[in-house]
Amino acid sequence: MAAKSMVCTGVRRRIGNGKDTRIWDHPWLQDEQDPMIQTEMPPQLANARVFGLIDQDTETWDTSILTDIFVPEDVPRIMKIPVSPEYEDMWYWHDDPRGLYSVKSGYKCIVGRYDNTITPFNKWQVLWKLKIPPKWKTFLWRALSDILPTTMNLRNKRVDIEPNCAMCGMINEDTMHALVTCDYAKAVWGQASLPIPVVQTNIFNEWFNIILDNLNTDGLVYAAAILYHIWRARNNAVWDAYMPMPKKTLRTTTITMQAWCAVHRGTECNATPSHTNAVTATPAVHPVPLHPPGQLTRRCYVDASYHHATNTASVGAVLLDGNGQYISAYVSSLPSCFSSLMAEAFTCKEALSWLKNRGEESLELLMDCLTVEQYLTTSAHTDRSYVGYAIDGCRNLINSLHSCLVVFVPRSKNYLAHALANSVISQTSAMYWDTNPSAQISHYFE
Repeated sequence: MAAKSMVCTGVRRRIGNGKDTRIWDHPWLQDEQDPMIQTEMPPQLANARVFGLIDQDTETWDTSILTDIFVPEDVPRIMKIPVSPEYEDMWYWHDDPRGLYSVKSGYKCIVGRYDNTITPFNKWQVLWKLKIPPKWKTFLWRALSDILPTTMNLRNKRVDIEPNCAMCGMINEDTMHALVTCDYAKAVWGQASLPIPVVQTNIFNEWFNIILDNLNTDGLVYAAAILYHIWRARNNAVWDAYMPMPKKTLRTTTITMQAWCAVHRGTECNATPSHTNAVTATPAVHPVPLHPPGQLTRRCYVDASYHHATNTASVGAVLLDGNGQYISAYVSSLPSCFSSLMAEAFTCKEALSWLKNRGEESLELLMDCLTVEQYLTTSAHTDRSYVGYAIDGCRNLINSLHSCLVVFVPRSKNYLAHALANSVISQTSAMYWDTNPSAQISHYFE
């Protein structure tokens, strides 16, 4: 009962036919701050239901009624909610993608999200999955949370200490300086031959975010080892007045990393990894099945474009034959979406509807949203949020086709879906592609 008020503030009404939701008494608007109607309630509409605001012939919002009853601020907030008369209204938990309450989501609602309150770093799962010693992970967590005992952090805690860096003795020491921009750290990184991009930032977690996007698995392990041993060299300078040469620090880093990998992974880590996207940043990829000659299945790559500030979204899809030759493309705007997941789900539904209208019966649908792929390839679950509308629509369309295989391909492995589908979205329309049926993907990228 003590949590009742918290639960009540996080629940919303999902509008279906509108028959069971009271306009002024229930929280049914998609507004983070206030889900209630702001217009003052007329006495004669005390028990009015949302059903009365829907045009039953067109199954859309009746704009004339909305403009007559509500203040201008409420009308667009109502209009962006999708209408689905085939569903009944229901309660759902606003802070969960599937609309289901859990103790975990309730806890986050109370204390706030860690990655939003302490540091903007949001790739903790990638860090925890790295195959590195636990003490390296703890060190990186402290660095990303900016709680390492650098001179600036100690002074902020009112410790009377000189602010200059113990390694270079010239600049005030913060986390970014100690691990990346100090002359000593630069010397170590320079000899490491890692493809580290030049980043104009003084915030360590921003720099590390870019590192995660630009290095493969072995590269991330090597970078974590370098960071840890640079910090050890810094501590030697502080406590023992001794600092090893950058070359020795790098040699110690390499030996330690390879010894740990040989024991825990059975193989040695590559000390000079290539410049590729980090495979640990993406979940396991479902292999694309091979088809025997003469039975090549068509493939459709889909992608969504979503703008959080305006809740606008678009869908782009490219259809290829079994040999990778272009067939057709599709682009369209989507109704208002409240999240990127909702945009991805409605994108999948629009693409499937387009394929069915074309008469396609057997195909592979390739996407870069793992959550939607899992929704569609696992046993059906009840989704209480608005995403459930799109998922149900996708399942119905897939069942109406003769054969449809949904495949997840991460962006790091799916340049075609990411580049080409986004190009279809961002250019103008599918007109170019439909009027150039001989265009090949290889020609496009050239």
